[in-house]
Amino acid sequence: MSKRLIGCIALALAALPAIPAPAQEASDPLRIVLVDVEGGAAALYITPQGSSLLIDTGWPTGIGGPRPEPGKPAPPPLNSAERIVAAARAAGLSKIDYLVISHYHVDHVGGVEDLLKAFPVGTVIDHGPNREMPPEGANAAMLRFATSTLYPAYLKAIEGHEHRVMKAGDTLAIDGLDLTAVVSDRKVIEAPAGAATNDACATATSKAQDGGEENARSLGFLMHWGKARLLAAADTSWNVENELACPQNRIAPVDLYIADNHASDISNSPAFVNSIAPRVVLFQNGPRKGADASVFETVRAAPRHEALWQMHTAERAAGHNEPPQRIANLTGGTDGHPLSVYVARDGAITIVNPRIGHSETYPAGK
Repeated sequence: MSKRLIGCIALALAALPAIPAPAQEASDPLRIVLVDVEGGAAALYITPQGSSLLIDTGWPTGIGGPRPEPGKPAPPPLNSAERIVAAARAAGLSKIDYLVISHYHVDHVGGVEDLLKAFPVGTVIDHGPNREMPPEGANAAMLRFATSTLYPAYLKAIEGHEHRVMKAGDTLAIDGLDLTAVVSDRKVIEAPAGAATNDACATATSKAQDGGEENARSLGFLMHWGKARLLAAADTSWNVENELACPQNRIAPVDLYIADNHASDISNSPAFVNSIAPRVVLFQNGPRKGADASVFETVRAAPRHEALWQMHTAERAAGHNEPPQRIANLTGGTDGHPLSVYVARDGAITIVNPRIGHSETYPAGK
């Protein structure tokens, strides 16, 4: 591991709390750091008491990094684990208390071995066994990062750690951050008593493509922090989303939504997005991964929409990107910038772009 790289990233991240946090200190905000793992997923949740939860670990070392641009030197290889460790240390953590692996695709579980070697981790949580098999006749290149290869390596890596399988309806409490698994292993949570019927279901459509069976098996959470409601459902696919939304709305409106499947159009069904009516949406996208044009349109058309922020400029969705101040990493710029989010117990949300020190606050109550 490069100590120099960790030190540089940590130095950049260490100043983040000073930008927006004082405005919400009295509310004991939950802090969320979306680590830039180049279109993979890694989100770190930190309570005011210092407890922590990491959802997913990005890519294996050297995989998934930015592509070289014509006429420019090749960028350094991506190390997702190094970026996660730098973010954790910058937040003052000496241990990640809970690690969730939402599913076993390489951009979510790929960094786990390096992370566990580099930083203390407590309980590891997942949806249970891998459910995705490689196609018949898969060659060696396909098998290298197939879930059937990655899953046994993951089990080996987590030996000695407390291991918990969470099913739909299971809960986890961390210092007042209350998580409910709303989807896991292709099962969705039961509709609560009195759940409203979703009128949008009349025009809901299905999709055959889901990006692989493990997407549909994703472990995803509805989180409560005081009055604030947050949804992070990993790569939950379109048809499973519709099960959460139809015929009854099993989740109800949320304040913050980390868009499913990197904001790709094999997820983010309009019937589902309208049912959760998120005020603020985050895209964990890469420059050429996720953030499809139709998802920009779906999110912006949803009820209660206030703001959308991106991890990267979406190069495949020209004309749809947010203004640069709401994008952590711009095309042609230096990668590795996170987004930092502060969620107050009353539902107010502050988002910081540390690349430029820009922040915006969305008050509670809408």
